[in-house]
Amino acid sequence: MATWSYLVTENIDGPQLDKLGEDGWELVGVTSEPVTPASPERSGTAFPMPRSLGRLEEAADKLTKLGASDAAEEPSVDATSRLLWVFRRPLSDD
Repeated sequence: MATWSYLVTENIDGPQLDKLGEDGWELVGVTSEPVTPASPERSGTAFPMPRSLGRLEEAADKLTKLGASDAAEEPSVDATSRLLWVFRRPLSDD
């Protein structure tokens, strides 16, 4: 009976796929895993704030971040899942 070694990874690109193939890994599936979005950072207000004002503050924080950095550099905090790549290769009979 064949025995297998499994590898699960994420964020894989073409050259990495080629390298895994050269090393004997075979892609057996791609699945998604739920991700809990990170909660937005708060400004540190110690007083309770009406919900609408809190949303305005969050919007202002997002605009500040967009103006300060390139949006392509930061991953989206709205992601609800990520892809997982599942590989296998036979174990040696040693």
